[in-house]
Amino acid sequence: PLRVLVNDVYTEWNKGITLRCRVVQGVVQVGEKIVVLPVGDEGTVSKIEHGSGTSGNRHKYAMAGDSTEIVLLGVDIARVSIGNIISHPHWELRPPLKRNVKAKIMVMDQLSVPIIRGAQVLLHMHSVDVPTTISKLVSSVNPKKKNSSKERPRVLTGGTSAIVEMTFARKICVEPYNACRALGRFVLRRGGETVAIGIIENVL
Repeated sequence: PLRVLVNDVYTEWNKGITLRCRVVQGVVQVGEKIVVLPVGDEGTVSKIEHGSGTSGNRHKYAMAGDSTEIVLLGVDIARVSIGNIISHPHWELRPPLKRNVKAKIMVMDQLSVPIIRGAQVLLHMHSVDVPTTISKLVSSVNPKKKNSSKERPRVLTGGTSAIVEMTFARKICVEPYNACRALGRFVLRRGGETVAIGIIENVL
């Protein structure tokens, strides 16, 4: 399914909204109907610009791996922002909008304060930053220590690999890592410090 990450938004006179984007899955074509998520507004792709030196036919579509500019019609620029996702409008082809996920994380070795249940962190995923709560510590293991596997650990210390459940402050587009890498990998930060990196295993 189509997954396009919006990296910048601007408008020019009599041109419509221009999005600087990266296509991470699928193909988008001129004339195609799309939806902007999470707001849910639908529009039409008016133009695709790859820059100078690109052959004529390539201005009709963009595919996975392309960094491009997409001009949209029928969408209010005030409703589009950096970090939005462009997808097909059909409900079954959209990425899920969720607040709760189950994830596998690797805690940084140099962690200054252990992670506990209820810890407040900032989740960074592609161009999105969202306040997040570590709502449940499911299990943990320290690869450097024998017999360190724990169910429902009380704390996560540096160097620990863990399964956790997280709750976002608002709904965002997320998918399991094996379905879409760009919407399934993240960094957790706290007080300007990176505390963990991880991938989403399931949306809840």
